[in-house]
Amino acid sequence: MSRSALIVHGGAGPVPPSELAERQAAVERALEAGWQRIGSGALEAAVAAVRHMEDEPLLNAGIGACLNADGVVELDAGVMDGRDRSAGGAACLRDVRHPIDLALAVMRDGRHVLLAADGASRFAREHGVEMADPSTFITDRKRQELAQGTDTVGAVARDADGHVAVAVSTGGRTGKLAGRIGDSPIPGAGLYADDRHGAVCGTGVGEAFMRLGLCRVAIVELEHGMDPTEVAKKAIAWLGRSMNAVGGIILIGREGDPQAAFNTPAMPWAQRVD
Repeated sequence: MSRSALIVHGGAGPVPPSELAERQAAVERALEAGWQRIGSGALEAAVAAVRHMEDEPLLNAGIGACLNADGVVELDAGVMDGRDRSAGGAACLRDVRHPIDLALAVMRDGRHVLLAADGASRFAREHGVEMADPSTFITDRKRQELAQGTDTVGAVARDADGHVAVAVSTGGRTGKLAGRIGDSPIPGAGLYADDRHGAVCGTGVGEAFMRLGLCRVAIVELEHGMDPTEVAKKAIAWLGRSMNAVGGIILIGREGDPQAAFNTPAMPWAQRVD
């Protein structure tokens, strides 16, 4: 038996001081939502935590996510199961109520890893995923126009059987070009999970995470025996040094406590270990 663990983050980036406590509280609510599902497995716990954060208006995922250059919300999400390295992602979503639900549906369908835009929405409707009017995601247009939207939300879990999983969701970058896809739904870039070594997800400037394949590299370092604390710190140091980019990661190894690292002013996060 393994020690169950769950770590959740609400995004790395500049956070208005007036919002820091509220964002931290949102992350802690998501942790509780995920922990309630840990008995059902790591995948269920990670998805439940992220699904909750898609309903938290202060976080850059789902309701209240940042606006693109056209003034609309386009959402990305991804999920990966460490048991068999199956993965699913969805991108450029405007009318799917919970993008993480669609990412999970893509993974379970198994034919593809990533669907985007209209095709992803059609797949969602065909598979009974809840839809929504695009206006649902805009709660405070002025605030969303000014938001510093590089702060993906994510969760990494390990269950009592030693299985690991990761889930992520994001609105992307404020003012991004329509159709831009970030690292969040892409295995190896914004997330990765492998029961043999651990699971990890990132938050920050997605283009930098994609260019480095940062989350896959972090898992390789775990495979080589590097301590998880050191992996987290060195991954973010590499991000800053090689790409002059900001961000954070959370990870869980095969055993031991979860780890978090970031080079931004803030990254609300919370963890629980049994």
